[in-house]
Amino acid sequence: MQPPPPPLAQVQDACWPWNDKSQPLLVAFGNPLLDITAVVKDRTFHDKFLLPVDGQLEVNEQQRALFSMVMKKYPVEYTAGGCSLNSSRIFCWVLGEPHRVAFVGGIGKDEQAKRLSKIVEESGVVTRFVEVEDQPTGTCMALVFGTYRCLCADIGAANICEPEHVFNPSFLPVLEEAEFIYVEGYFITHSFNTAIQVAKYAQKHKKTFVFNLCGSYVCENHPNELAELLPYVDILFGYVEEYKTLDKFVDIEKMSSCHKNNLDNISHDILQVLKAVRGEEKIVKDEMKLVPETLKEVASLESLKICSENLSHENDSINGTTVGVCNGISNGHCSDSNGSLCHEKPKKQKLVVVTKGPSPILYVRNHEVREHPVPPVLPKDIIDTTGAGDSFVGGFLAALSTRHSLDRCLDCGTWTAQKLLQQKGCTVPPYPATFLQD
Repeated sequence: MQPPPPPLAQVQDACWPWNDKSQPLLVAFGNPLLDITAVVKDRTFHDKFLLPVDGQLEVNEQQRALFSMVMKKYPVEYTAGGCSLNSSRIFCWVLGEPHRVAFVGGIGKDEQAKRLSKIVEESGVVTRFVEVEDQPTGTCMALVFGTYRCLCADIGAANICEPEHVFNPSFLPVLEEAEFIYVEGYFITHSFNTAIQVAKYAQKHKKTFVFNLCGSYVCENHPNELAELLPYVDILFGYVEEYKTLDKFVDIEKMSSCHKNNLDNISHDILQVLKAVRGEEKIVKDEMKLVPETLKEVASLESLKICSENLSHENDSINGTTVGVCNGISNGHCSDSNGSLCHEKPKKQKLVVVTKGPSPILYVRNHEVREHPVPPVLPKDIIDTTGAGDSFVGGFLAALSTRHSLDRCLDCGTWTAQKLLQQKGCTVPPYPATFLQD
């Protein structure tokens, strides 16, 4: 029996609104979803459809009935959704500038697509949707129960995003201009071939490649894909429970061993942070205070957008010669283990970030696990946790793209997430973001 033909899909024609003074900073890949948010009074639907009270999943055939049943019983609100799309919209809000991010993902040709496109474009994100003929636009039911939320996704057309939709003459100029490329974890569950080619493109063309684990089930169900992709990552985000699942299903210690000749590979930092989560690694605590401007310059992530030419995946060598490892920044320049300045071929610094809700953030900088404080939020001020992690990423990247220090980026991510906690759904607040303007 022959397999069914792939869905017909085509990339949207787009007139890019950028000019010489406003170039794209970020290109994001993910599942564009129309979020349907309902505040529920009890756990009836959770129990009936075997749903987690606080978590996320893709619905199966039996669980699809959830959507219509919830909409009949409760009033709902429609917003744009999807991990990477949320981060992109919040990125624009925090930055205070439209059209600095392009989003790529599959949608259907239906009314839901029109509704979703309108919301996204109003937020300042430039869309490069892949339009799929015979699949519906993806939707996500968010069941809000107190301070908990369960996200139930039926991603439909978001399953479709092939390499040819990205690597073509009409879109490549956008990739060439952007400094940062961001892929969400959910994207690799259906478009891994595209994700890995994007990662290799980022490495070859000196782009900062950002990845978000997004959900524990990504780590549980796609360990082989993660094992192949993670060594290409420059910045890794994830919630602490996702890192615990990653630790169970992906042999990070083996991955680190495979890259023993490249001490700058992120696998080593991932292993360190996993040991810290297990309680096996020393953690240095940051103080909750403003960082002096001189220290901000030293801690700057400016070098994240710089890498040596054509780093190989397995062993970092150029013309057969091992590339020296950058251990730090001296007077704004990278220095090798001997203290000599590496003007010509400095490597990217890697960064691993672990969010823990209201608890301090863990991160690895210069191969040292650190803990960054999080200001408290009163429980009465928390309305909905939906998209808090996505908002953190959007705020962090907005600060990073404007050359702020690492401390400032972490604080911006936290500030942004806490603003989004105080409203329903991951919606762009109706007031201007002030963090980067203060």
